[in-house]
Amino acid sequence: MTDTKNEIVQFLQTLQAAATLCANTFSTSHLKVEYRVAFSAGAPLPWRLLEIHYRLPRDDKRYVLRRMHCFGTPERLRSSIHERAKWRACDQELVASYLVRVQGASRELADSGPNSRRSGRGQPSLDLRELRPARLELRAQICTTRPEMVVDLLSGRVAHG
Repeated sequence: MTDTKNEIVQFLQTLQAAATLCANTFSTSHLKVEYRVAFSAGAPLPWRLLEIHYRLPRDDKRYVLRRMHCFGTPERLRSSIHERAKWRACDQELVASYLVRVQGASRELADSGPNSRRSGRGQPSLDLRELRPARLELRAQICTTRPEMVVDLLSGRVAHG
């Protein structure tokens, strides 16, 4: 193999390892997220991150190929992967602190109620939709390396960064 091919293989291996670790943080008991890194020789934006989702439990082999993020350089792809991982960790901290606040407020209400019994009325909601604006803002602050192009494989739409 030539030096260029060896460099591409090395980049792909390193990027795939980082992408796999990152994707694992997005997986839940109901959803498995996988990222696949690819290189498309000769393409204007050859470095790709494919986003794949599986429903769990996985009784069949069906999956949904959601998006293809296209980058001009491996460095930009690497930055995007690292930013996604950082954002996910910060997002998990934000959600955890929200849950602690809500549960703490719920306990305070229960303790101050008649005979210190839980009535179920007036208790704060555990609705994570309330956090959506804060979560989106956090993502915008951390995930600054945008792909030059994103292909939404579910709808066929293409968005240029």
